[in-house]
Amino acid sequence: MKAQTKVLSVVLAVMLLVMLFAVKPVAYAGNGFKDVPSNYWAAKEINYLAAKRVIAGFPDGTFKPEQGVTREQFAKLVVVAKKLPLVRPAKPTFSDVSPSRWSYPYVEAAAKAGYIKGIGGGKFGPALGIRRCDLAVLLVRVMGKQSEAAKITEPVCFANDENKIPKYAVGAMTLAYNNHYQLLTYRSGRMAAPMDTATRAEVAKAIYMMLVPPTESNVINLASGSEPDTLFAPLATIGAAIDTLTFATAPMVGLNNKEEVFPYAIKEVPSVDNGSAVVYTVNGEKKMKVTVHLRKGLKWSDGVPVTSKDAVFTEKMLADPKVRIVNRSAATVIEKVETPDPYTIVYYYKKVDPKFVLGRSLLPAHILKPIYDKDPAALNSCSFNEKPVTNGPYMIDKWVRGSYIRLVANPYYPWGKPLVKSVVIKYIPDANTRLANLIAGTVDVGQLNPEQAKVLSKNKNFVVTWEETEKGMTYIGVNCSNPFLADKRVRQAIAYAINREEYSKEVYDGKAGLCHGPIMKSSWAFYPKMKLYTYQPDKARQLLKEAGWTMGSDGILVNKEGKKFIVTLGSTTGSSSMKIVTFVQSNLKAIGIKAVIKAYPLVTYYTRIVPRGEVDLYRAGWIEDPLFPGSLLSYRIDQIPTAENGWKGLNWSRWRNEEATKETILAYSSLSRAERKKHYWKFQQIFADEIPEIPWLERIKITAKRANLINYVGTKGGVNRYGWNASFWYFEKK
Repeated sequence: MKAQTKVLSVVLAVMLLVMLFAVKPVAYAGNGFKDVPSNYWAAKEINYLAAKRVIAGFPDGTFKPEQGVTREQFAKLVVVAKKLPLVRPAKPTFSDVSPSRWSYPYVEAAAKAGYIKGIGGGKFGPALGIRRCDLAVLLVRVMGKQSEAAKITEPVCFANDENKIPKYAVGAMTLAYNNHYQLLTYRSGRMAAPMDTATRAEVAKAIYMMLVPPTESNVINLASGSEPDTLFAPLATIGAAIDTLTFATAPMVGLNNKEEVFPYAIKEVPSVDNGSAVVYTVNGEKKMKVTVHLRKGLKWSDGVPVTSKDAVFTEKMLADPKVRIVNRSAATVIEKVETPDPYTIVYYYKKVDPKFVLGRSLLPAHILKPIYDKDPAALNSCSFNEKPVTNGPYMIDKWVRGSYIRLVANPYYPWGKPLVKSVVIKYIPDANTRLANLIAGTVDVGQLNPEQAKVLSKNKNFVVTWEETEKGMTYIGVNCSNPFLADKRVRQAIAYAINREEYSKEVYDGKAGLCHGPIMKSSWAFYPKMKLYTYQPDKARQLLKEAGWTMGSDGILVNKEGKKFIVTLGSTTGSSSMKIVTFVQSNLKAIGIKAVIKAYPLVTYYTRIVPRGEVDLYRAGWIEDPLFPGSLLSYRIDQIPTAENGWKGLNWSRWRNEEATKETILAYSSLSRAERKKHYWKFQQIFADEIPEIPWLERIKITAKRANLINYVGTKGGVNRYGWNASFWYFEKK
């Protein structure tokens, strides 16, 4: 019976397309339509349907993908889909649809059956566009999912305009955006646009998804060059921890690959405009009150509901100095939390904080509070660090340190179980080993270096993408507490001594530009006159001379005390990192600085060696947050790791500059982007002069993925890493 229903749905879907796109037939040449380039968002779907002779274009060789679908076309679709008998009453129901109009019997039939209504004043508006919400309703009917849609009373489309969905279409729109159907796409701004006219491309996409629906798979294997230090998010130092937890977390606010925020665990992204964020003044100081409403039905991976009680506990825990939070300053911005009901959370901020738009973290109080009540410090080493209870589409199943982490579908996730049942993240630090695994089929997605990309690009089983947009900053960090490196002239000399241009040409064919500093050139906060350190070895030697260093007979600089300029240069054991530090070592040798390379396992490197200042120079990096660029907390004095704070803190260079610290604080203390930009610009000028970190190259991310892996689109950083939409991933089968 199920097979018959599926066949009927497919037949009806094809009939819908024929009715919608029937024009004077034009033979499909196989090379697409003139107005549907290969990079058009629906090109694959349109060309697939055209090749199957399901749809046709216009006589001039175009498809007109952005042209809207009209209400009378929609009426005909309804009649055909529901097999309604045509109706030709003597007296028209609508004054603007006369008996002589081609659509008359279809409009009358659909209206009589109650599937469509007029627009008021006795009119139907036959030439008006069909709204996307009505398209969703039709598609759900064709699929036979009306009863499922009827049970849905609150929209969950992860869109910024869910409140505009008419009540009758709430269920249909929710299903249309469900990961198991994926019938509708988002408009700009992460909008569902329910009242906008559906375009020919959108309808083609929807019908394609009905004909070639998402399929379920058992596992996807991902290769990662780094491994987490912990899976307890607030305690994590290494970015791989956040990458992993993204699969298992339903954050309050999501961030997609277009840098658009959207409501995830909450119903609406908080803002001043919608009234959920209010700025008020107490004794001359500006503060904030932010109210959010949790979506109902969200549960932790052990089946316990996520409620406002979790928010109260989370903020109390984050503020406790006994818990070794990495980002302490961001964790302690909340003054108090109120919970009017289980799904409403009211945050009172100590000061204006533009990051409120991203929401706050939620941790399971029923798991962590009993441990915390006995001894807050016990959270630093409890089992939650390795196998946390989470609330996202996946949950942690097993972690074999040094080998892999396996995640499995969270049975309590309410918004569509993941299409891929399990995600295995394999720790493979060596680039050549990652490539071998990709070719062997034991890995489905992995990062490549440029040489490998050229090889794998010829393999039809993979899609290789070069993301040349800036993803964050890689750099050679300088331990400013070392007396040799405390003089800014020395740090400037090191910046001038490294031939980054040559490295870019050798490794990236010149595609990787020179990084200016913590703020990327593409960012709204970038200072347009930011100083760029280019390769100038003679200038480097002059600066070192001014700083009191002279060349020794053995080619190593010495200072007035006769001490040789010998420093340690730290790196992970990963091949890419070692290649960089070896290149830097050679450049420094040319100006008289002897750099002794010290390589460590990744977790040891980022949790002990660098935070504790056990090396003088170190290769590191971070992922950019496009909304709040620069990772400015990394440059604050109160972020210097010390024994007293458990070596937690992000200012690994140990740079102490009061003015820079002030500007970083002010850059996060206003809701006005123009005001914040002033402080960003001032900070960048200070950074360029003091140069506590030597900027490396703009990040280029080269990814290889299986050609039939759908919806793996990555991200530009921020709160949601590459797994932000993992429940929508699937391997397409045609």
